Amino acid sequence: MTLNELRKDFAEAPEDALFETRAVAAFISMSESWFGNKAVSGGGIPYIKLSNKRLYKKKDVLDWLELNGQKVRSTTEYH
Repeated sequence: MTLNELRKDFAEAPEDALFETRAVAAFISMSESWFGNKAVSGGGIPYIKLSNKRLYKKKDVLDWLELNGQKVRSTTEYH
């Protein structure tokens, strides 16, 4: 599945849908290794551990983005 297909699937899914790291990484444009690092160090998106997989609920991803994303109207507002 391409990155655009992963992004589309995520965007169109209901809020209680679960996604593997690859799909969430594609949606928020972060590397999969970032998720692994955050799973160890903390500060990442909450996830469900199932066997050797991390599963992310869409609502948790959107909530995390709301809390951790920076809203800007122009690049002069970046901190």
